[in-house]
Amino acid sequence: MRRAPFIGLAASAALAGGLLVSAPAEAAPSDPVSVRPERTIKGAKAGAKQFEGVHLATSGRTYVVDSRRKRVFVYGSKARGNARPLYRIGGSRTGLSRPTDVARDSAGRLYVANGNKRVLVFGKRARGNVRPIRVIRTGMYVGSVSMTPDNRLMVKGEAIKIYRRSASGNAKPVQQISGDKTLVNHAWDVKMNVDGRIWATFGEAEFILVFAPGANGNVAPERRITADWPGAGLWEPEPLAFDRAGRAYIGLHSGQVYILGPSATGEATPQLVVRNPRHVDGFSVSRTGKVAVTGDNRITVYPRLRAVTAPWTVRGVSVSGSPTATNRVVRWTRPLADGGASITGYRVTVKQGSRTVKGVTLKASRRSYTLKRRNLPAG
Repeated sequence: MRRAPFIGLAASAALAGGLLVSAPAEAAPSDPVSVRPERTIKGAKAGAKQFEGVHLATSGRTYVVDSRRKRVFVYGSKARGNARPLYRIGGSRTGLSRPTDVARDSAGRLYVANGNKRVLVFGKRARGNVRPIRVIRTGMYVGSVSMTPDNRLMVKGEAIKIYRRSASGNAKPVQQISGDKTLVNHAWDVKMNVDGRIWATFGEAEFILVFAPGANGNVAPERRITADWPGAGLWEPEPLAFDRAGRAYIGLHSGQVYILGPSATGEATPQLVVRNPRHVDGFSVSRTGKVAVTGDNRITVYPRLRAVTAPWTVRGVSVSGSPTATNRVVRWTRPLADGGASITGYRVTVKQGSRTVKGVTLKASRRSYTLKRRNLPAG
């Protein structure tokens, strides 16, 4: 009997940098560790009155809202100490009123959660007292804004609403989670992970809910995280962010930062607990893995806290043609998460039983490969 070949596919990445911060060997995973910040921005020249939401760009440039001064401040990648901002957005034309959070899309536009149930959108080159290029009227108080992995806008109020990036005016959300089954009207922050799951933190209620990809309407969450281990536990989880490996970074009211794996559920144990001496108001993880925290009218930037990992499994693998066809085409879709480093290539492997009969490494841009029967051994 002819044994059907097995065709395997895996992504590879440059695993550079390694684990930069780890707990001592004798420490339990939930024991806080101290990490020296890479830099801190504070002082009169920095202009802070009440820093809240923050976005840390890949370049290191830092965007932060000040709710009391009704401004957006932007600091350079090397700003530290009593540094002046590169520029600010503020004034009567901006419409800024008690802003609470800021997000940035792939084109460099800023989305600001405003205190009047609106999201203000500013162009990449916006400076000073300028009008927003768009205003989105959400019909609810907006506590947080973020960009989803597919570059849509997600806002949190008494509901979770997701809009097209081009939304304006009274635009209808393309996805909305709300109702008594969801509990989201009590959520502190919401973010979408790389796998499409939406996580919601619940502050004083001391738990996190995770909603399935595509969740819409009055739906119950997929799972609940309590992290109820001995010690501080998940005490008032508030701001939330994800890295490129799908790990969740959660700022606690106490000032600590908890890092949970993407599949965390129930009484989950953190991968790492970082001691941060101040209350966490805003939180951001850049694509380089660095972490920005606001609190006590300062911005603290930490180095990468967790190691680059292998990419997740490739998706949508298919093989066209019959087993006796002259040519068969293998197709795939890139992994949802690259682990924190650029994917460098793909490895296609053909096996008969446990024996590898063919293997080929392809460039990262490839999404298909043609297997020629004449290049495979008989059988």
